[in-house]
Amino acid sequence: MAKQYHSLSTTIATSIVFLLVLSNAQDNAPHSGGVISLNMIHRDKPSSPLYDASLTDSQRVSKALQLSRHRINRFVSSEDESPGAHLIYSSGEYLVNMSIGTPPRPFIGIVDSGSDLIWTQCMPCTECFKQNPPLFDPASSSTYKALSCASNECRLVNEATLCSSNSSSCGYQASYGDGSYSNGNLSLDTVTLDSISIPNTIFGCGHHNGEFTGVESGIVGLGRGAVSFISQIGGYLVGGKYFSYCLVPNPAQTSFQSNNSNPVSSSKMYFGRLNTSSGPGVVTTPLLRNPIYQSFYYLELQGISVGANNITVDADAKDFKGNMIIDSGTTSTYLPESVYDRFERAIREELKDRNLEVKQDPTGGSDLCYLTKYDILAGPNVTFHFNGADVKLNSANNFIRMDDETVCLAFSSGSSFGIYGIWQQTNYLVGYDLENKTVSFQPTACATI
Repeated sequence: MAKQYHSLSTTIATSIVFLLVLSNAQDNAPHSGGVISLNMIHRDKPSSPLYDASLTDSQRVSKALQLSRHRINRFVSSEDESPGAHLIYSSGEYLVNMSIGTPPRPFIGIVDSGSDLIWTQCMPCTECFKQNPPLFDPASSSTYKALSCASNECRLVNEATLCSSNSSSCGYQASYGDGSYSNGNLSLDTVTLDSISIPNTIFGCGHHNGEFTGVESGIVGLGRGAVSFISQIGGYLVGGKYFSYCLVPNPAQTSFQSNNSNPVSSSKMYFGRLNTSSGPGVVTTPLLRNPIYQSFYYLELQGISVGANNITVDADAKDFKGNMIIDSGTTSTYLPESVYDRFERAIREELKDRNLEVKQDPTGGSDLCYLTKYDILAGPNVTFHFNGADVKLNSANNFIRMDDETVCLAFSSGSSFGIYGIWQQTNYLVGYDLENKTVSFQPTACATI
């Protein structure tokens, strides 16, 4: 039975900016034309500060899917929430290392394409969660500057309570429905990544933070707003506001027995346009902007092919036809309710001659599972038909190994819209071109680049 989710929340988390006016960091950027490469650390890799060695592979998969279901609440809300309820933040899948300040201080940030602001915990800290690097001390940075209420950057923030009558500093409030929050001063400082220093970057210096999982320092917002990290550093990059990532397979996308394959390979994130980001094999679809929820990356899904079965997605009669959000922090893909049931039936039909035993999901989160001790099922052929771009998935994108004898469909039912998760993005170079308003997909062996 398809799971039910409700409509998109009516409020974007505070600190979202709606005007495309950038800070002095962008205005004064020396256009170096570079490409910056960072390792993306999956939360369940041994190299991750969030890695829990006591968990089995099956438990890690179950936890990832649970976090994914929680994260759905960033995009949907329950009917009993008030119009002012904030979106729920749930721990992302990937972390990146960078530095803030002069001299540079280490910062471990959660990659989040669903939010804008980059923020970190700061001293003095009235309330902070545990993190691995020392807290950032603004007093130790020669390039730090707290923004005032009179600053242009502060005026951009669409939140009337950020400046009180008895305060000259520009405050920000990032609060989330699950109880997580970060409050502090909107600030400027130098951000360093891959030995490239970017001065006057707008970020949140958090003095009151809580309810996060710990060890990470904060969030790297890669949404579409003016203060998102990619919007601010676009002038330093070849191709302008362009970033991409290439995600290596999770062990559960093969089998738990092959857990040690490519043990040192890492997912990669690139800021700036790679030479390989266009050419043979690359498919491109328009990036749509929701006039209300402007930070999210919307695509138009027109249909799905499962073998010879073509599932058509009815186009919305409105001008805005975005029905799928592509996201870097949701594990599996959530299909629109009107599509999921037909999709699952088509999968069952394609596999009915395999003599596979249907099994209940041991985690209780999936509607369709099969009993098999072998690697992920071969077939069926699944293709997502985005507007102008046919993305062909392989078996590792379609099924998740839950334990040594169970694989489950890596799709669930969403609300009236869908979320295209990272499981289906594995082994693709996924490029976000904010200048030309497109998203591209290129089949790539991500462990080899």
